[in-house]
Amino acid sequence: MEIVSSVKDFQFLLSEGRNSGKEIGFVPTMGALHEGHTSLIDTSVKQKKSTAVSIFINPLQFSAEEDLDNYPSSLEKDEEICINHKVDILFCPTQKEIYPNGPPEPEEIGEIGTILEGKSRPSHFPGVATVVARLFEIVGKSCAYFGEKDFQQVKVVNDLVKRRQFPVEIVACPTIRQVDGLALSSRNAYLTQDQLTDASVLYRALTVGAESILNGEKNSENLKKLISDVVKSESKGDLDYVGIVDSETFTPLNLLNDLGEQVRILIACKFGNARLIDNIGVVVPET
Repeated sequence: MEIVSSVKDFQFLLSEGRNSGKEIGFVPTMGALHEGHTSLIDTSVKQKKSTAVSIFINPLQFSAEEDLDNYPSSLEKDEEICINHKVDILFCPTQKEIYPNGPPEPEEIGEIGTILEGKSRPSHFPGVATVVARLFEIVGKSCAYFGEKDFQQVKVVNDLVKRRQFPVEIVACPTIRQVDGLALSSRNAYLTQDQLTDASVLYRALTVGAESILNGEKNSENLKKLISDVVKSESKGDLDYVGIVDSETFTPLNLLNDLGEQVRILIACKFGNARLIDNIGVVVPET
């Protein structure tokens, strides 16, 4: 595995891969790698891509009161993980390499980025879109792998690719979970053992909501209350939101009327100092 920090060296290695006839698979991360990340890497490797991983903690997607200074970092461990999962290139740039002229103007985002997570964290998606746009400019033609745990982020990035016409195909990969259903996240490292147990309520609550849809419930407000009640009655979590949207358009839904409609239930909740998000997909059944 090659490890580089400069854009010039990274692009040279990407060119070498392309010249040898390989397509590029790209996994952008902020480090603190876990099985969710390695599932993305493994998908790229299995698809016989020349696989590149970036590790860059992007300050633009953190607001002043968020956890930038304490965001988990484990570069030596991350390097070992990448080697074990057959990564070809590990790109670990400095702030100067990514933003050579200082922080740029935030990238525009569409309406998808203004609701739910975008409403709770207004600077988050502009920051994500800005760094992703910069990374895509550097990497060029590629397949980029993102986890569905950050489902709204996947939609924001897809919208960015279409708007900026990047030669990048976005590949969304399934959420990786613990045995108790808790979605893997770098922020899980902030949780005590009791909080980890508590946080497993998120998947239970999402599953209750999905089962209710499958049993015929079509009113979103009823579904949100049902899911919220599970979180509040079974944990000490501080619930931020429950959202129900069309999986394709990300349009918020009031009534689930269309048979076969693909629905996504999203949730955000704080446990101790960690704010966690999760989601689940469900198809509206014929009644």
